[in-house]
Amino acid sequence: MKYNILGKIDHAPGRVECVIDAPAPTGTGYQFEGRLAGTIVLVNTGKRIAAYGWLQATVVLNCSRCLRLHNVPLDIVVDEICSLEQIDQVEVGQDSENGICPIPLVDHEVVNLRELVRELLILNIPPRSLCRPDCRGLCPHCGQDLNEGQCKCEEQQVDPRLAPLQKLRQQ
Repeated sequence: MKYNILGKIDHAPGRVECVIDAPAPTGTGYQFEGRLAGTIVLVNTGKRIAAYGWLQATVVLNCSRCLRLHNVPLDIVVDEICSLEQIDQVEVGQDSENGICPIPLVDHEVVNLRELVRELLILNIPPRSLCRPDCRGLCPHCGQDLNEGQCKCEEQQVDPRLAPLQKLRQQ
């Protein structure tokens, strides 16, 4: 995800459009199906670089109920403020002027969007997902996938204190 920016965004209002068509960057901790697609536009605003655009990806996640693998499409809106400084020149802490911690992007005349894209992917992966809305999950006793059929576990004995609630449920 490297793009030549030599002479394009050195000074405000420089602008460069980076079309993304690449595999997902490593280091996310997730598996992705297919390639990333999108466009990130970098605009020099003076002291910072505004990065805006969109990304699309498909992440493979485990269902939160039955643990089956399923594909989850991601549509990410990119709206970030970045720095033109080298990573080893960035001061630790926040920018005192506006409270933004810069994201370093530039390596000489080439911008590498790998780290920015990696972070955006991680931040936009849902914490829980379902393989389908009516997923029944797993039996808590035997682990049978209830989407494939009812398990052979006996009906669980109801706590005597909750028996009146069980009668209401049967009505």
